[in-house]
Amino acid sequence: MDSINKIDSQIYEMEQNLLNIIKEKVDLFDPEVIVASDRLDSILDEYSHLIQLS
Repeated sequence: MDSINKIDSQIYEMEQNLLNIIKEKVDLFDPEVIVASDRLDSILDEYSHLIQLS
């Protein structure tokens, strides 16, 4: 259970970092926003897949 909490915490941190990038860049089509969003999306997909397997 501790591992799940750690993953949840890291996902939350990534979400906050993405929001900070969006606030900084303003433009949602900025390359940094797109890359950060894609990375978070990929992590969430992988996390969801792992949960379905368990």
